[in-house]
Amino acid sequence: MMLSEEALLDSIFEAALKGCDVNVSARKNALWNAAVCLLADVFRETDPFNRERLLRGLEAELRDSVAHLDQLLKRPLQ
Repeated sequence: MMLSEEALLDSIFEAALKGCDVNVSARKNALWNAAVCLLADVFRETDPFNRERLLRGLEAELRDSVAHLDQLLKRPLQ
């Protein structure tokens, strides 16, 4: 059974936070590498036009996520 988007995101966050004992700074490189690999795979599976569109919007989206990170991480896990 495929997870919903929200359930998948919760599973990814839970695995990442458990894997670093909720000390993200201690495993920054591993988390960065995992995030880059996941993004690369998404880009690889996207057509060239949309890949470029996604890449161009990535910086703004990351900046917005940094600004709202506390809000994103405080969502209750289900």
